[in-house]
Amino acid sequence: MNKLASLYQSLDERLLSTIIVAVVLYATVRFLEWLARRGIKDEHWQYTAIKAVRYTALVIFLISVIDIWAQRLQGLVLIMGATGAGLAIALAPVIVSVAGWGLVTWSRLFKVGDRIQFGGVIGDVVDIGIIRTTVLEIGNWVGADQLTGRTAVITNSAVFKEPVFNYTQSCPFIWDEFSVPICYGPAWNHAQEIALSAVADYASEVEPRARVGMRELPGVKLVGVPETKPQTYVSLTEHWVTLTLRYVVEARARRSVKHRLQMQVLRALAKEQIEVASPSLTLVKYPAERIWKEEV
Repeated sequence: MNKLASLYQSLDERLLSTIIVAVVLYATVRFLEWLARRGIKDEHWQYTAIKAVRYTALVIFLISVIDIWAQRLQGLVLIMGATGAGLAIALAPVIVSVAGWGLVTWSRLFKVGDRIQFGGVIGDVVDIGIIRTTVLEIGNWVGADQLTGRTAVITNSAVFKEPVFNYTQSCPFIWDEFSVPICYGPAWNHAQEIALSAVADYASEVEPRARVGMRELPGVKLVGVPETKPQTYVSLTEHWVTLTLRYVVEARARRSVKHRLQMQVLRALAKEQIEVASPSLTLVKYPAERIWKEEV
């Protein structure tokens, strides 16, 4: 009976110690999160600090629990040691995902708020966990760079298998373009000037900011700062002259800006009476219809 009572007392003490550690760590985490939200203004570093606090608290809790229950876990440790190789193989995807999280975090491949293409999904990053990354999906059936309303969860191991495309890292601007078919004739050369003139207001708003942003891209000084002014290109087809307008745009404003510029270019071309080409088709009925006349 004394041994049984001693066992119960030991279990009670260990359980009480575990609860105390959990409560103290929980209170500490909540306090440090409050300090981070009050003291760190940058949203990225605030998010990173809160994540670091939570993960650190989890590690401390696990170490404390193992230390508290060490005597009762001796047998379990021996079993886990014997089956360690099997566990390592079974948990290989999880281990690779944790390694992927470390690569994303320390090399800053992307951060919360970035628009990326990752693991075959394009979207805005809303959470970076140890095992997986969550993004708000864009595109898909929507057919443009706008949110679908779905969240996509991607395991971090994908960073070792596929490239990561970041739309907003270092510089929020990307290039976009659209094409307008122009009928063959003397008007196509004038159409270039009209298209550039139609987007001049937009260029004056965006081009200076885009030029500054492009200079911040890693290694851009080695290859030269790319041109950020709108440009037109002409290509020939069998049916018309294709006029392509290339311009810089903020990654999240791509669809709305394209709509705005296309409307402005079409209005400007119509004002100058420059015809936009379209495919034409002549239908011939075969055999030809015969009209019979009755003899009187």
